[in-house]
Amino acid sequence: MSQMRAIVDKLITNVSSMFVPVGYISEQLLPYVPVKQYTGKLGKYGRQHLRLENSVKAGRGKYRQVEAIARSTDSYSIEGHGLEGMVTKEDYANVEAPFDAERDEAMGISTLLWIEKEKILADNLANTAVLTNNTTLSGSDQYSDYMNSTPLEDFLAYRAAIRAKCGQYPNAAFMDKAVADVLRFHPQLLDLLGFKFSRPGGLNDQELARALNVDRVIVADVSYEPTVEGQTVGDLSTVWGKHLWFAVLPESAAPMQVSLGYRLGLVGEQPRKVTKWPINNPTGATAILVEDEYDYLLSNVGAAFLVKDAIA
Repeated sequence: MSQMRAIVDKLITNVSSMFVPVGYISEQLLPYVPVKQYTGKLGKYGRQHLRLENSVKAGRGKYRQVEAIARSTDSYSIEGHGLEGMVTKEDYANVEAPFDAERDEAMGISTLLWIEKEKILADNLANTAVLTNNTTLSGSDQYSDYMNSTPLEDFLAYRAAIRAKCGQYPNAAFMDKAVADVLRFHPQLLDLLGFKFSRPGGLNDQELARALNVDRVIVADVSYEPTVEGQTVGDLSTVWGKHLWFAVLPESAAPMQVSLGYRLGLVGEQPRKVTKWPINNPTGATAILVEDEYDYLLSNVGAAFLVKDAIA
């Protein structure tokens, strides 16, 4: 069949757009900015307005003229990501309510696209060439060493490093679930909140945020299959690794704000779009295409601190 008969399925598009796999955080981190063009410039402000200036007028002299606002731009490029699947006539016949063959296929493809999205962002944020505010822990410094590590002292240093680069303390921390589960039971953090002798289950997310001195903690729980087709399948790998990040992450975009970066998408477009069309090989089948278009722009890398290998 010709793909000219392809249609955007609004119902399944809505299913794909609203579907959020548990533990995926890539769309929670950076504020969303809708843009009209696939490529362009995103404006940002410098730090000139934070300078200490002498504003006193001497005698009959003039007030000093200053350049208080410095503007610059970062380039963005929204890329299309898409994967195609197929629902056969056997799938239609064998799948019964409450399951839906086309919906399930779309959700499965959406998950594949989202895993890629998570990995792209996680790899960039774990790159010390990208986040130059960073440290790598090893041995007794790692927070899994409850006897010797000093997270409270370290956290103060990480927060100070961010403030020195962007003028603000971090308001968020994010990490894989394995890192969070280690921190939940760290004696220094338990003692800080008055749970030195008893805290069944460890610190919850709100308490962990208090211990890290941030407004919110974002915990990822995403694994991926590291082998390629044809290789022997082994253990799954975690997308976000054993690292810990502190960052300035506003919940929404606003003028003149400090933010590690932004997630950009096209105005009027949903996060994912599902298109389907009939095919005749095999007969009675339907092709399902899921598309996603976005760019992650890290516009102020000084607004974050990367702790590599935070746990063993």
